[in-house]
Amino acid sequence: MAGLAIITEACIDVKDRACVDVCPVQCIYEFDPAKNVLFSEAEAGSGVIETTHTPNPDAIAVFGDSILYVNLEECTSCTACYQPDVCPVGAIYSEEHLPDGSSASAKYNAADPNKGHDHTFFVQHSRDVFAD
Repeated sequence: MAGLAIITEACIDVKDRACVDVCPVQCIYEFDPAKNVLFSEAEAGSGVIETTHTPNPDAIAVFGDSILYVNLEECTSCTACYQPDVCPVGAIYSEEHLPDGSSASAKYNAADPNKGHDHTFFVQHSRDVFAD
């Protein structure tokens, strides 16, 4: 079963953006601190903005512009971004396969250097960061 895409800590300070290019609905956002806006692009680095959102100031302060964010209200659970060959650091999981830190938790992205960590924090954080 496909699930919502959750970007986790392996993305911090990496932001490869390959996930942006494969997303058919442009639900993956980057934060621009100078403009205080979350923005999505049809093609990473193109400068052509598809959609913008106002961030929740408290939630965006946690990671700022060091990570990409999935708008869970826009995600269609298509699975494109969390295929193992898309994210080079294995930062993206389906909500159903998100490691909870236990030894029995799913290890969907085996290359994630943070596997085994409790990534469940990122589900609520993904919801909280979009203020509008």
